[in-house]
Amino acid sequence: MPVSRMPHLGYDRPGVTSSEDGPAPPPQRPSPRGAIALDGNREAVRLRGLTDLREWLARQGIPHESWGVGGSKSVRHLWNEISSGESTLSENPPLRQVAVVSLNIQVGGKQLTEARQLMADGAVRERNSPPTEKMKPGETVTAAALRCVVEELRIDESAVAIAPEPASVVVEELESPSYPGLPTSYRLYTIAAQVRGLPLTSFTTEEAPSGSDATVTTHYWEWR
Repeated sequence: MPVSRMPHLGYDRPGVTSSEDGPAPPPQRPSPRGAIALDGNREAVRLRGLTDLREWLARQGIPHESWGVGGSKSVRHLWNEISSGESTLSENPPLRQVAVVSLNIQVGGKQLTEARQLMADGAVRERNSPPTEKMKPGETVTAAALRCVVEELRIDESAVAIAPEPASVVVEELESPSYPGLPTSYRLYTIAAQVRGLPLTSFTTEEAPSGSDATVTTHYWEWR
């Protein structure tokens, strides 16, 4: 099976700005205690539909024709992200911006890590990342963290305790393996959580149906 490697979204990478209390730029989206904002200095591109998006990608020189295979996501999937407010696009230069919550779940000194994902097309994507979830408009870090547990770990939110302290924040720019050739700025909110009922050995979970054209079918988890 083809393998698509995803860069680990580390918290101390060179060139990453960080803070302990997670101050956010002028609000456009919810923050750990209210609104989370992406880069307020960049104006979001206004697109009317899927055709507009394809034309915009072509004008920016983004090789979108190759998307949708080998573990990458399709242009339609990107449009669904934009329509739902999970991501925004800006230009000069082209950039996709997303806010992401990352869960630090530890048992016995080991951290829960998603080792890899099985994609709908049969490809395997290496992850080596904690559980993460893109945030929706108006969603707090706590709400996104709970949704991550329900959708990816298949654990009821009643079994989850989220740390009360504000999430730490890092911002970094990478090329997303989901959309090759499209630079992406991640505003990553990391928060500790305790989750009851998780297996203490390696395990897998099936992706919960979300009503979208999800490309991930199976998550592979390990304690490291």
